[in-house]
Amino acid sequence: MTLTLDAAWQPISIIPAHKGFSMVYSGRAQAVENYSAKPCALFYYPSVIVCSKYIRRNPIILSPTRANIYWRDELTCQYCGKKDFYRKMTLDHVIPKSRGGPKSWLNLVTCCMPCNQRKGDKTPSEACMELLKKPMVPSFDVTRAFKIKNIPDNWKKFLER
Repeated sequence: MTLTLDAAWQPISIIPAHKGFSMVYSGRAQAVENYSAKPCALFYYPSVIVCSKYIRRNPIILSPTRANIYWRDELTCQYCGKKDFYRKMTLDHVIPKSRGGPKSWLNLVTCCMPCNQRKGDKTPSEACMELLKKPMVPSFDVTRAFKIKNIPDNWKKFLER
């Protein structure tokens, strides 16, 4: 796999290594990092490439899905701090749906079942419960979008910004 950066060195995509090689060979991108394994005696597969011209103008926005909310909150209840498995957690609307609370990044949090039942159809202040951290909209993460579990070491310096 090849991490693709735009001309401003921002991660935009992850593509197969042979496509990265093709982009470098055709002049559409420049190799920044290479894998140590050689496909043949003359060439390396690129691990990280930078596109020659493309600069992303609009930010990529993630949807507030159940999986993305759990990822943002690191599967931790935002009321009691308990960490648990995916299937044992629930989503909680900070402002209840019955009171017009939207399905948005700023209104959804990960919650354990006991805390969700205790809070019920109330706001956190009405239920005498406090959020551990304020919900926020996360920034785009290319490894999350392309479901990459094991990040190569030579990618890390380009992803940590």
